[in-house]
Amino acid sequence: MDWVRLLSRLVQAESLPGGEGEAAGLLLEALKGLGLEAHLDEAGNVEALLGEREPEVVLTGHMDVVPVGDPLHWPHPQGAVVGEALWGRGAVDMKGALVAMLLALKALQGRPLKGRVRFLATVQEEVGGLGSRFAAERLSPLAFILGEPSMGRLMRGHRGRAEIWVDFEGEEAHAALAGPENPLFDLADYLLALKDLPLPPGLKLTPTGVAAYPGARNQTPGVVRLYLDVRYEPEADPLALLPRLQALGPASVYIPEEERASGEVRLTLPALWPPYRLPEDHPLLLLALKALGQEGAGLWPFTTDAPYLGARAPVLGLGPGDPALAHTPREHIPLKAVEEAAGAYARLVEALWNAA
Repeated sequence: MDWVRLLSRLVQAESLPGGEGEAAGLLLEALKGLGLEAHLDEAGNVEALLGEREPEVVLTGHMDVVPVGDPLHWPHPQGAVVGEALWGRGAVDMKGALVAMLLALKALQGRPLKGRVRFLATVQEEVGGLGSRFAAERLSPLAFILGEPSMGRLMRGHRGRAEIWVDFEGEEAHAALAGPENPLFDLADYLLALKDLPLPPGLKLTPTGVAAYPGARNQTPGVVRLYLDVRYEPEADPLALLPRLQALGPASVYIPEEERASGEVRLTLPALWPPYRLPEDHPLLLLALKALGQEGAGLWPFTTDAPYLGARAPVLGLGPGDPALAHTPREHIPLKAVEEAAGAYARLVEALWNAA
């Protein structure tokens, strides 16, 4: 398998949420090239199985990416290999990890199998995790190994995130004839009150944007919407924040929902991404740390599919590449990091099999 060429082609396959088909096709082709039976499930996730008997370990990551943005902002073309690194959207987040998992499968094929390993490449992680939510409902492995970028360090979870919308209603009127009633003034008062609102421990709230509807510059808006980003630790409750935000002013405060679809699967998902935190003394985490020769596990600064997978089995996080490069026009991954991650995945799978 020419894995560098495969990774380059995967990065060149745009694979925005809901459009993962080309990337899925490349992975299916690569898996079949390894002699594995591979297929798409009802949601469009790519799956393949190596081995037959339990225990099962799942190597998983997502195929979708955020947009490339302006190509002129990138120093190199998408999928280009420059200075022993591969550049482009998804190289770090997280097609590099998917290719490393394929290399791990290839390595494990040449060794005695003490269990089975499932490869699972999911859809729509960037917009709510439809693929992993669907797949997790029917899987009961010993553990998931999630390949979100971590520079090769084991990760045990992350904070949660919620998006809260605050809507102020007004009357649409021509600016030349408008009176003093204007929802933008209500927004100004609200923001001043919000700035002084004390927050409970483990919760961070940040205003991130404002939109006015219909949006004409010579018209008072019928609705002004304030966007709030909330990050929270497992012990904090973002829903308990809603009544306090409601009390700050004349607005509707809520967590929006969006209907997402992929393949035959359709889900309504709230803008609420739960936290995940594997205990520091969890036996499988301690086993994984020992297998990789690492002292302690870290925490991702962003949300992942871990909460949905973690409802079924412990999630161990590890991926190649610098997470600070994800979603930027500087996204690139050292080829050596992909190879090192492949070795780490194979060691983790075998260590988990042996422990069981």
